[in-house]
Amino acid sequence: MESRLPFLTRWSARRFDVSVFTLALAVRLAALALFQARGLGDAYGRDIYFTLALSWLGRLPMPSFDATHPPLYTLLIAGVLGLLKTSSQLPVLFLQVFLGAGSVLLARRIGAFLLDEKTARLGALWLALDPAVIFFTPQLQTETLFVAMMLAFFLGLLELWDKPLSWRHAALGLWGGLCVSCRSVFGAFPAFLFWAVWRSKGFFRALFFCLVLAPGWFLPSGLWAARNYWKYRQLVPLSGQMGWTLYEGFSLDREVVRNHPMEMTAEAKRMGVGERAVGAYFFARWKTFVRENPLQSAAIVVGKIILYWRPWLYDPYTGWQRAVMGVYFTVLFACALFGARTALASRAPWGPVWAALVYHTAVHAVFMTSLRYRVPLEPFLCLLAAAGVAPYLAFRVGSPRA
Repeated sequence: MESRLPFLTRWSARRFDVSVFTLALAVRLAALALFQARGLGDAYGRDIYFTLALSWLGRLPMPSFDATHPPLYTLLIAGVLGLLKTSSQLPVLFLQVFLGAGSVLLARRIGAFLLDEKTARLGALWLALDPAVIFFTPQLQTETLFVAMMLAFFLGLLELWDKPLSWRHAALGLWGGLCVSCRSVFGAFPAFLFWAVWRSKGFFRALFFCLVLAPGWFLPSGLWAARNYWKYRQLVPLSGQMGWTLYEGFSLDREVVRNHPMEMTAEAKRMGVGERAVGAYFFARWKTFVRENPLQSAAIVVGKIILYWRPWLYDPYTGWQRAVMGVYFTVLFACALFGARTALASRAPWGPVWAALVYHTAVHAVFMTSLRYRVPLEPFLCLLAAAGVAPYLAFRVGSPRA
C-alpha cells in the first residue's frame, strides 16, 4: 500500500505540510459554512465569552460580575472585534479555522519527536479529518484556541526536553500559564508533568524543571486574580464558576446532570446567593456531599472516568450522530491502544503525553464530564492511532504474504 501513499514517504516535509494544511483548512471552512447556513452555532449553544467581549468593548452593558470564566478567549475575541471594528462573529470563527488547520502542523512536528516521519504524517492527516476537533472549530468555545496553544506548549516542551535549563524553559512556563488562562482545568498539570520528568530524568531534574516553569505558569492567573480583587474585593484566581462546575457534573445520572443547572439556579436564588458567591456556595455543597457520602463519591469518580472515555456521544445529539461517532471513536481508541504498545516500547519522550492523558482523565473524573472536555486529547489520540495503523501500511498492494 505504500506505493499508493507517496505523501507519507516521498513528498518533502514542506510539500506535505502545505497539502495537509490546505486540506484541514478546506474541511474546517466547509464545517463553518454548514454551521452558518443552518444556525448550528446557536443551536448547540455557547458560553458567555462573546457577550463578555462585547461588554469589555463597551458595546453591551457591563455585567455585575465578569470573572465567571478564564479571560484569554474573551480577550482574543475582544481584540479581533476591536481591531476590525465589528461585532460580527465571523472574523473570530475564521481565525479559529486557521488555528484549527495550524494545529495539524503542530501535531505533525510533535509526532516527528515521538514517531518516525511516516507515522507523524499519518497522525497529522488523521487529525486534519478528525470530526471531534472539526465540530468545535465553527463554535464560539475555547476548544480550538486551547488545542492550538496546548500543542504549541507540548512542542516547546519536547524541543527543550533534553536541553539544559534556561530562560527558554521559563518562557515555556509563561506560555503554559497563558494556556491556563484559556482553560483553567490545565492549571495543575505541572504536578503530573513533574511525575513524567521524574520518571525520565530523576527527582532533582524534575524539581528544578518545574521550579523554572513555575513563575511564568502562575503569572497570568496571578495578574487576573489581582485585577479581580481590585475590582470586586474578592479572590478569583481563574474562574468564579469552578465550584458550580464541580457540583453540576458530580453525578452518573445523565438526567440529574441535565437538570442540575436549572435546579442550582433556582437554589441559589432561593438562598439569596449572588453571582459572585455562587461558585463558593456550590463548592461548599460539593465538599459536604463528599464528606457525608465518601463511598458514593468514590463510585462517582470511577464512573466518571468510564464516562469520560466512552466512545458514544452524550445527549442532545441525534441517534445517527451518536451511532456514527460511536463507530469512529471505537476505531480511534482501538488503533490508539495498538499504537500505545509501540509508544511504550520506544525510547521517545512520551512521558508528557501520558501525563496529559492521565491528568485530563483525573480532572474530569471530578469536574464536569462530556465529549468537549476530551477534545484537547484528540491530537495525541490521532498520533497514537497512526502508530497503531502505520505498520500495516508497510506492504505494497498486491505483494505476497510473508
